[in-house]
Amino acid sequence: MKGFVEDGKIAKAWKNGIGLVSVMTANNEIGTRNNIANLARYAHKKRALFHTDTVQAVGHVLVDVRAWDVDFLSASAHKFNGPKGIGFLFIRKGLKLAPLLDGGQQEGGIRAGTENVASVVGMATALKWNCDNMERHSRHLMKLTSELRHRIAGFYPKAVFLGSDSGDQLPGFTSVAFPGHSAEGLLHLLDLKGIAVSSGAACDSRNTQVSHVLKAIRVAQSVARSAIRISLGAENTDADVDKILAALKVTLSCQG
Repeated sequence: MKGFVEDGKIAKAWKNGIGLVSVMTANNEIGTRNNIANLARYAHKKRALFHTDTVQAVGHVLVDVRAWDVDFLSASAHKFNGPKGIGFLFIRKGLKLAPLLDGGQQEGGIRAGTENVASVVGMATALKWNCDNMERHSRHLMKLTSELRHRIAGFYPKAVFLGSDSGDQLPGFTSVAFPGHSAEGLLHLLDLKGIAVSSGAACDSRNTQVSHVLKAIRVAQSVARSAIRISLGAENTDADVDKILAALKVTLSCQG
């Protein structure tokens, strides 16, 4: 239930004619971080190009396009405190893409139209700030997350933590299931107490079906339906963790 994408799994699914492999650097629901360098190496061995979606990772953990040897890398500014609606794509030097929109030489000839300069500057400023403070924020979030998990396990021994429990986890991520409870019910009861969590992926919050991510890692439906994601940020404190835990205890008791 850790959710790693391994090159052996890609090998089993491989078909002739594949020209591009795309894998998330870190999963947006359970926080598991993949070994992108290994996956890119396998794709290249098969003469395919490699893209990684680093939306969850950039600005929070070390991302190195040279060390990973990726061909393409995409990121979104709103995930590292930048403006919404702006992002960037890294393209390895020497590779060419067909234009998305023709008619001008903006964006290196790939996308015609006036650039959103204000958002580009905001994105660059936010990324620099996050990278400059990454190590400090990571230590802080790992401490808070460890405390949160330890105390949840203390008062609810049946809790199931999803994703990796090692260093291959995004700082601040806790995906946890409370068998016997309803994730949707927990979400709404916690919301009434001022605690915002998500059930399944946040971008799919209107879908009450079991998350495709939890299905893919073969979490039992009875467990998956009770899974919530708690995301902590750099501005969260020990007091916030205390508040989350107090609200969880009351909420779980309310659900019986």
